[in-house]
Order: sequence, then structure tokens, then C-alpha cells
Amino acid sequence: MKKIIVLSLLINLISVGGWAQHTQIFTNSDNQFTQGKELFLERKFAASYRCFEEFMQSVDASKMGQKVEADYYMAANAYELGQENADVLLKNHLELYPYTPFYDAVNNMLGLLESNKKKYKQALEYFNKVDENHLGENETVEFLFAKGYACLQTSNYVQALSIFKNLKEMDTRYNLSSKYYYAYTLYCLGSYKDALPDFLALEDNPAYRNIVSYYIVQIYYAQKDYDQLNDRAERILRDNPDNKNNAEIYRIAGEIAYRKRDYVKAIEHLKNYEKLFPQVLRNDMYLLGMSYFQTKDYTNAVRYLSKVTTDKDEMTENAYLHLGNSYIKLKDYTNARLAYEAALRTSFNKTVREEAMFNYALTSYESTSAFGESISAFEQFLTEFPNSKYTDEAYDYLSSVYMTTKNYDAAYQSILKIKTPNSKLLETKQYLLYQLGTEAFTQNSLGKAIEYFSLSLRSSTTGKYSAECLYWRAESYYRTDKPDLAIRDLKAFFNNSNSKSSANRVAANYLLAYAYFAQKNYPEALNWFLKYTEAETNSGAVTLSDALNRIGDCYFYARNLSKAQLFYSKAVAASPNTADYAMFQSAYVAGLQKNYSSKITKLESLITQYPKSEYTDDAMYEMGRAYLMMDNNEKAIATYQRLLAAQPTSEMARKAALEIGMVYYNEKQNDRAIPAYKNVIAKYPGTDEANTALESLQTLYIEANDVSSYLNYTKSLGHVVKSVNAAVEDSISYLAAEKQYMNGSYDKAIIGLQAYLTGFCPGGKYCTIAQYYLADSYDRADDKANALKAYQAVLKIEGNEFMEEAIIRCAGITYDQKDYSAALDYFKQLQTVAQSTEKKNVARLGILRCSYFLNDYQTTVNIVNEIMSDSRSSAELKSEALYNRAKAYLALKKDVDAAADLKSLAAETRTANGAEAKYLLADLYYRQGKLAESENEVMDFAKKNTPHQFWLARSFVLLADVYIKQNNDFQAKQYLLSLQKNYKPADEIQTMITDRLTAISEREKSTIIN
Repeated sequence: MKKIIVLSLLINLISVGGWAQHTQIFTNSDNQFTQGKELFLERKFAASYRCFEEFMQSVDASKMGQKVEADYYMAANAYELGQENADVLLKNHLELYPYTPFYDAVNNMLGLLESNKKKYKQALEYFNKVDENHLGENETVEFLFAKGYACLQTSNYVQALSIFKNLKEMDTRYNLSSKYYYAYTLYCLGSYKDALPDFLALEDNPAYRNIVSYYIVQIYYAQKDYDQLNDRAERILRDNPDNKNNAEIYRIAGEIAYRKRDYVKAIEHLKNYEKLFPQVLRNDMYLLGMSYFQTKDYTNAVRYLSKVTTDKDEMTENAYLHLGNSYIKLKDYTNARLAYEAALRTSFNKTVREEAMFNYALTSYESTSAFGESISAFEQFLTEFPNSKYTDEAYDYLSSVYMTTKNYDAAYQSILKIKTPNSKLLETKQYLLYQLGTEAFTQNSLGKAIEYFSLSLRSSTTGKYSAECLYWRAESYYRTDKPDLAIRDLKAFFNNSNSKSSANRVAANYLLAYAYFAQKNYPEALNWFLKYTEAETNSGAVTLSDALNRIGDCYFYARNLSKAQLFYSKAVAASPNTADYAMFQSAYVAGLQKNYSSKITKLESLITQYPKSEYTDDAMYEMGRAYLMMDNNEKAIATYQRLLAAQPTSEMARKAALEIGMVYYNEKQNDRAIPAYKNVIAKYPGTDEANTALESLQTLYIEANDVSSYLNYTKSLGHVVKSVNAAVEDSISYLAAEKQYMNGSYDKAIIGLQAYLTGFCPGGKYCTIAQYYLADSYDRADDKANALKAYQAVLKIEGNEFMEEAIIRCAGITYDQKDYSAALDYFKQLQTVAQSTEKKNVARLGILRCSYFLNDYQTTVNIVNEIMSDSRSSAELKSEALYNRAKAYLALKKDVDAAADLKSLAAETRTANGAEAKYLLADLYYRQGKLAESENEVMDFAKKNTPHQFWLARSFVLLADVYIKQNNDFQAKQYLLSLQKNYKPADEIQTMITDRLTAISEREKSTIIN
């Protein structure tokens, strides 16, 4: 308000009071002011600016009106000259003179400056302050056009439309541009029908032809007027092949060509669209893929259709169907199955679903389906589409699936659902139960194997697989110590007509012989062992030399020593590497034939050739016996002492030590007999030999009339010579506790045995056995802590007969407690004292496992090498040894050695170790960058299948990783989704699947737009 009053007073002063006196003073400045305005009108802006600049330097403060006007013209000149400070001058003018009469002109110029800078939002802020009625005619047109354009650029379409509508009706230089922008604004508002006439009016104008044609095409596309747009689109692409706007025209032209079934042209246009637009629309990818499918270019069909399966909609469903069909044409049945399976995850189109479901079932049958998919697929199809044109074909395939699948359990469960199976299905059922039985047998689940074989035989005792079921059930019975049932089944096997063609017929002779042998029915055993050796054509068979040994044993038990000798000799010739038993038996027979020299020679040969044989201690003991029979006591004693030095903890050593005392006693060398007997008592306390030695000592001391020395000696041992009543009490106390133990009343046995050990030991007759029974009672009562202590007490009794078993139990308990260091010590101790091959192998296996868990991988490798080089090591032991060595090699980063072991193990995927080895081999290849080899291993694994589904599932996750590394997310995704559906356990596999699918989904979103 103050500014208005001052300005008003100033004007009054000039006009009324002082005009005359000021006229003379400012004459020159007036001329400059007038001249400046004239020059501005003549558009001589630089000269005008100088005039006003000079005027402002000399003007009197009393000429406020001229000063305001001059400031404006200076800013306007700067604007017209394009000076950098024009906007500053214009803004300063508004700030200095907020009520300037040039308010609208200045805001207009500021708006135009912002528009030139493409700052349309700021431009509109100035334009909206302008009253167009205060502008000149030319200024008004310029202002309206600029404001309309700014509105358009800021998406203020309604205001822009109003402005351009008025301008296009005016006869100005902006007429055509306004008509274009009016039409364009209508286009932006979606008013295609209203926009089209103006676009058509501009279509032949050279200035607009190259741009409006694109909008016309898109309008016709939106209106689905394909006849109108097709010619225009083709003309645009022909006349302007390099126009940057052609991407959308190629897209539209490609779609129109597809609609007209001109798939070649559709491919041409859509490929050009793809080149110009990196983020291709999902629908157009689909059209391109389908065009390739229609032109039988199935490789490219797969390439593009696989990119559009990102959403759960009908497009994805149909794309998967045609992906499957493309893979079929490419003979890639595995990927076809995955595609059809993916199509079934949605249900938008029943026809598509029917075709996809049948094809999925069909490809599951023809390809690798690891989790019983083919069976469930046909079942689902027949349930969902019972009246399909494919129904009869589906039933035929389902019957075939039962016979070809490796997922026997899924097939068996499926066939159980059929209420009235025909004869063919009954035979199939028997086959499936037979396979389930052999699978369980391979896993050493013998009870389950017997159950499956029995179910199979209930289906038919004369069917195609009945003979095989009888054989394997007999083998299972034999291994579970039921030789009578094994004999029953083997007799039935030989009476079964199908056995004549059985691959197990020769082996059945061997098994039946052993069943009789287990019953000690040696005549029958001999008969069947002989039949086996006559029928066995493979002279290198491991079982052949074993059968010859058993024939020798049968003759031995029948006291036909010459025949026994003959077959032991044959066994040595058949297998020189494992001839130690036969050599020992042959020597023993020679002894029975009183040919002691031959016996000694044979035994010495055995010891020399097989120094690590389990029969070396027996051989030395029997050699000593032979010398005794030849009355060569000196050599007998020397041989016994040799045994004591070589294997002091063996059972034969105890006997040899006692024999030495007895030899000296018989020779009346009491001075040597006494220390010999004391040696037995000292080294083997608590054993029968020690008790015998003590009794013999008593006899010697009595004969020498030196009872006091005997009593002093026994006292030093902790023994007290008991009265008859005390001896009876000792026996009664022990026998009472023993009875509870034998009855399985372990809690009561523990109490009784502890009481006995406290009351009568040391010195009691039964101390050693009572200590062992106490340990075993704790063990059976599941009191492992006390069992371990009791077994350790047994180990402190030197030379006792329970030493090996006590070590085994200590090792087992500490191993189960995961105290692998302690367990390792026990297994090493067992390896030292073990007499039989069986227990030596237990020791080796224990050392193997403990060293692996203790990360002592080199020790693991060393013990495995020892196991593998021993021809007596069982197949099961060698399998576990290989497994541990392979993992040790992996830990040692010896990949070549690891791969060799893994390959050997992976040949049998029905075992747990074999299944894991197959995965580890594929994983090893993956980590080495051998992606093709890794993929091949997984595919082979799926083909072979396994009851250990975790490792197969883990392998499929690895397969997805292979594809991801190959930038093939689509393939990886299909395997993961299939695995997610078909692998049932809720374990870490599901987490692995989810993590990978999430990552794939994120990558898909970045490449395809909807």
C-alpha cells in the first residue's frame, strides 16, 4: 500500500507542480527514452538497450514512470537478444516493480525462457500468471502455443486440448502445428476416433508425414481396423526403414501378419521389432515363438516360447503345451515332459489341459521320470478325462509303465487301486513285488525282502517270477539263520518249471548245500556242493574254491580222510590266493592219518605263504602237537614258544602255554613245569587254562610235599584256599546270577553278578565270565555308561577269552557316543588281537570310520588300501571302504582318485553309498566346470533310479545349477518346479528349490515386460 501512495504522489508532482521547472533539466534523457522505444519497435534491440541504459544512468528520480518503463524495455531487449542475464533482468523487474504495467508481458517472456530450457513445469507457473488479453496479437498466439505445448509436456492434456483447439482454428503460422498437437492430445487422452481426422488431414503434409503415419497406424490398431493399418504399416516400413519409431510398427505388422497366418512375414517383422526394442513385450515373444512353431523351426520356437512363461495365465499354459510339442519334434522327451507338466500347473483351457496331460503322461513314460510321475500322470489323466479320445491308449500305456518303471513302489501302490485286475496285471503285480524284494535285499533289509517275496508268491506260485522269488527268499532266510525255511524254498525252486531258465539255478545248488551244512546235515550238503561244482562253468568263481573246501569238510566229518584230502588239494589249486584254510585242513587230515611229517611240512608252508592268515596260530599249535606225536618234545616246546612270541593273545597261545607246562610235567621236569604253569596263570588269569594250570600246580606241590609254598603262591594271587562249603557257595552264587542272565532278566542279573564279584573276586572260579556277563547285562539294559566301565574291567584281565568281544563292545559304545578318538584306539587294539578275518574286518572298518570322522583322511586312505588288497574282504566291506576313501580323496582335493572310487560305487545306485556317490560324482564334475559331464551323470542317475530319493532329488537341484550356470534359467526352472511337485519329503531340498526359483523369477522380471 505504501508503494502505491508514493507512486501516486510522484505522478501528481510531475503532472501538476513541477513540470515546467523539470522540462529543461531532463531534455536529453527524454530524447534517449523516446529513441529507445522507437528502436525497440523497429526491433533494433541492441541499440534500444543502449539508449535505455544511458537513460537509466541520467534519469532523475522524479521520473518514476519512465524509469519503470525503461527497466522493462532493458529486460525485454535482453530477452530478444538472447542474453544470458535476460531471466535475471525480467525477474528483477517484477521484484522492483510488482505493479508494473508490463506484468503479463514479463511473465510471458519468463515462461518462454523456461520452455526453451524444456522446464515446462516452471514455464507453466509463469504462463498461468499471464492475462492473454493484455498481450499483443502476435504475443498472444506465441503465448498460447507455448503454454499449450507446456501443458502437453506436463500431461495436462485437458488444458492443452482447449488451447490447441482454439489455435488450430486461427490463421496463424501455428495452424498446422496446433492441428497436429490437438490430434496428438486427443490421442494421449485415448480419443482415437476424434484424433484420427486431423491426423489424416496431415498425412500427406511433408512436414508431418513421417510422424502422423505412426499414430494413424496405432489408432487403426486400437480400432482393430487391420485392413486400413496393414498397408500403411508396410508403407511406413518401406519408406522409412531407419526411423527410430519403427519398433512399434514392426510389432503391429508382425501381429497382423500372425493373425493372417503369414508366419514367415510375422517372424520377419517381430525379429526387427526385437532388434529395435530390447525389452520385448511378452505377447510378441509368444507370437514370435508360435510363428516359429508353425514354420516348423522348433529350435527357435523353444527359444522364444520359453521366455513368456513368467505369469500364471492362459498364454503360459498354451506356450508350455507348444513347448512340449516342439521338444517332441526335437526328440527331447525329457524336456517335453517338463513342459507338459508345467502346462498342468494352470487350468485355463480344458482342451489345452487334456492334450497337455496326456502328452505329459506319455513323455513321462518315454523319458526319465524319477519319482513315479508316469504312473500318477496316467492315473490323473484317466480320472480327469475318463471319456477322452486318448482313454484306451492311456490304459495300454499304464500297463506298460508298470513293467518298465524303476519306481516299483509307486507302480505297486497304483496297481493295488485296480479292483479287478486281469491275468496280465496279476503277473505285473508279481513282477513289482519281486523287484521290491530284490531292492530290499540289496539294502540288507532282509525282513522286508522276505515280506515282498512272500506277497509275490501269494499272487502266483507258478508265475513267471515265482522261481526267482523262491530263490531270493531262500537266500534271505539263510542270511537270517533260518536254514530250514531256506531249504524249503530251494526245493520248491527246483520243482518250479521256471527255474530251468533261471540265472540263479547253479547258485541255488550252492545255497542249498550251505543250508544243509548249517544244519550239520553233511551227506545232503555234500550232495549239493558236488552238484554245484559240476554245474559251475566259471573256474574263477570265488564260490568254487569255497565249495571245494566245504566238500572236503563234509568228507572230513564223514571220516573219509582220503577224499577230504583230495578236495582240500583241489581248493588250493582253484584259488591259491585264499588257500590257507584248505592248506590247514589238509595238514590236519595228514595228522589224523598219522603222517606227522607231512602235517608239519604243510603247516610250515601255510605259515610261510600266509603270515597274516587267521590260521597261523592254529597252524603253529597243531605243528607243536605233531612234534609231540613224534615224541619230539623239544621241537614241540620250541614251536609253542614261537606261537607265544608271535601271537601271545590268541586262544591257541593260551593252550600252547598250558601244553608247555604239561610237557615238562610229563617229562618229570617239575622245576620247569612249575614256572610254565605260573606263566599261564600270570598271562591268562581267569581262563580255563589258568584254572587247569593252578590245579596242576597244586598236584606238583603236593607231590613235592611243599603245600606251604603252594598256599603262599595262591595268596599272592588273591586266592584263598576254600573249604568245600566255600567252593560250593562260590558256585551257587555265580550260577544263581548266571540263571538270571540266561533268562534275559538283566536288571536282576546285574545285582547278582555284582554281588558275586564283590564277594568272591579276585580268586573266585567264575570271576572273568561274571565280569563279562555283567558288562553284557548293562549293555542289553541300555546302560551304556556302566557297560563301558564293565567292559573296560574285562580288558584289564589279561589273556581272557572275552578280550576280542569286550574290545568290540568298547569300540561300539564310544563310536555311538561320537567319541571317535577313543573308539579309534579300541579298533586299533582289536586289529592287533583279532584272530578271525571277520573281526579283523570289523577293526578295519572301525578304524576307517573313526579316522574319517576325525578328519584324518590319509589314515582313512591307508586303511582302505589295506582292505581292498585283502582278497578275503567282503563285497559289503569293500563298498563302504571305497565310499570312505572317495570322500577322503575329496577332502584331500585328490579329484582324480576320488572320481575313480565314485565311479565304482555309483555303478550300483540301489545302495545308499552308491546313490550318494552318483551325486558326489556329478557335483565333482560341476565344481570342475565339466557341466556336460555333470548333466550326463544326473540323467544317468535318473534313468537308473534309486530307493534313496534324497540323493536323486539333490542331483536334480545340481542339474538346475548346471543350467543356471549355462544361462538357461528356463530349463533350470522346469526341473525345479517338477522336483517341487514330485519330491514329497519336507527337507532341505525344498528350501534349495525355493531359493533358486526366487532368484530365477527376479532375473525373468528384468528381461520381459507385460
